[in-house]
Amino acid sequence: MDKANKDKRVFPRIETECPVLYSIGSSKKWQVAILSNMSATGLLMQTKEELPEDIGISVMTKPGTNRLVPQITGKGIVTRCVKKGEEHFEVSCKLHEVKAQK
Repeated sequence: MDKANKDKRVFPRIETECPVLYSIGSSKKWQVAILSNMSATGLLMQTKEELPEDIGISVMTKPGTNRLVPQITGKGIVTRCVKKGEEHFEVSCKLHEVKAQK
């Protein structure tokens, strides 16, 4: 594998599917999305709305009985938002603050 195609991730990715709540900017309104994968520093989720890149975001995972996903809250920024089909978007977020929930 050449260096250009090598995965540059420092932390492993957890592939999963579970609910995640998010709010953007200074909004206090939580929206529901589906978590696709996460690592120690970021996550990928599916939303029903387009989110602007570089906007602040707060997230809260809701893993339920899914033992692969920790229950966390986090803050970060939206780094990418791509339309995937008629009714949803794939959103990447870089997290700079993560806290475990009890």
